[in-house]
This record gives sequence, structure tokens and C-alpha cells, in this order.
Amino acid sequence: MSDLATQQAAPRLPTLQSGGSVKAIVPQDFDGAWRIATAVVKAGMAPKGLDTAEKAMVAIMHGMEVGLTPMAALQSIAVVNGRPTIWGDGALGLVQGSGLMESHKEWFDGSGDTRKAFCTVKRKGDPEVKSGEFSVADAKKAGLWGKTGPWTQYPDRMLKMRARGFALRDGFSDVLRGLGIAEEVQDYQAIKDVTPPKPPTPPEPPAEEGKVEDSTLIDIKPENADQSSSENMTPDDFVELIKGELGTAQSAEDLEEVWTARDPMAVLEGDDVRQGLAVALKNKNLKRLGVSL
Repeated sequence: MSDLATQQAAPRLPTLQSGGSVKAIVPQDFDGAWRIATAVVKAGMAPKGLDTAEKAMVAIMHGMEVGLTPMAALQSIAVVNGRPTIWGDGALGLVQGSGLMESHKEWFDGSGDTRKAFCTVKRKGDPEVKSGEFSVADAKKAGLWGKTGPWTQYPDRMLKMRARGFALRDGFSDVLRGLGIAEEVQDYQAIKDVTPPKPPTPPEPPAEEGKVEDSTLIDIKPENADQSSSENMTPDDFVELIKGELGTAQSAEDLEEVWTARDPMAVLEGDDVRQGLAVALKNKNLKRLGVSL
């Protein structure tokens, strides 16, 4: 076959295009964030601590809330002690990328145990410079100096990250939106198995005048009495019951009928105080009806 015939038989592929701007893929919905998170985890590209699609998706969503693209969020967001945080370099980059920072400066003063890290930031339109500082003495006081890990391997950097975190949070809280600085939060002691305090027991209501506190239930079953209104009452409730019924009696005969039906002396047997109250109620209503005692 001739070269011409070979070229005519070969499939025609689209030409490669050059130029154009590079743009990040930014998901527009929950499903899009989930697909990116799943792909990163399956590719083995997820950072330590974000080894499941669920964790990676949470990092992506937190990052997008503060303006990070998905892949930048995965590199800058870390879950420390169960809390999403941002690495110190990522926090600085986020603030610088916001266009709100006018200036930023970091330095050390002193040497040895007198060493101290400083960071100052200035926001555009704000005349006040926000500053943060953290010294070796501060680290010792917090129990961090000499701690196994970064505080032993990179003590100067840890001092600088603490100072930077203070300054950035004070000057650009609207940009960071509550995200903690990872280098700082990882030093917090995780709180586990904390039993919440029990709510205080409400005080007992004050006893009404003429009553004695007694929550004992009594089972009142007098003959020819209204069972639904008198069963399983407390002694005080029973006294209130007969008080109402005696007060509605229209004659001495009606009053005596109520007294006999309820039989308070039997029901309140052994309770001299309430028996006395019942008798007093009876005599009061007899006088109301014109009966001489």
C-alpha cells in the first residue's frame, strides 16, 4: 500500500490546541464534591488523616467556604482532634490571596530561652497593625517546649506558627471564618469521655399555709362517693376535695351527707393535723348554714 493510501486509511484525530488559561475544577453541588473526594482517595493522593472519601469531602467543603479550590483544600485543611483546621502556610496564603492584606512581617528576637517569635499584619484600610508573639517562656508555660514531635524537631517554626496564628486571627477573622491553625490546635489536649454535669435539682415548692408536706397517696373508696374524683389522692388533695364539697352544701342535711360519704376521720386516721383541718371545715360551714355549735 502506498504512503498516500496509508494516510487516507488512518483515522483523523483532532489537532492539539495550545494556549488557554489553567483553571481548577470547582464542584457546583454535593455530588461534584463527592466525586472529586472519591477520586483523590482511590488514587492514593489524599493526605494523612483524610483517607476516606467522607473526610476528604468535608475538607473540600470547608476549604471552598473560605475560598480554596478542592485540591488546595485537601493540602491545606487538616482534621486535628476532630476539628477542621488549616495549616499555617495555608492560612497565610489564604489571607494573601484575599487581597485584603497590605503588609506582613515575621521575625525573632533574643536567643536561647529568651527567644521570641513576632508576626505583624496590616489590613488595607485599617490603620491599626495586628501583632502576635510567642516565646520560649510561653511554650514552657504551656507544656510544649521539649514535647516529642515538631516542638523538638522544629522549635523555631512552631514558635513562628503560634505568633502567625494569633496575628492572622486578629486581623482576618472574616477570611479564616473560625478555622483554627493546625500547628496550634494539634497541641490542644483532646477531651474524651467527659461526663456532662447533672442539672441542678429544682427546689421543692413552698408548702401552702395550713398544709403539711406529705406526698403519700391514699386510696379513698367511700360508699356512694364519686370514685373518679377521689381515688389515689394525696391527703392534702383529699382535704381540698371535702373543702369544696362542704362549701357547696345548701343545708345541714346536705353537709352531713357529704361528711358521712367521705368519712374524713377514717380516711385520715392517724393524721391528727389533717383530721383537725377537716373538722374545722365542717364547723365553719355549719356556722355558714346557721347551725349553732
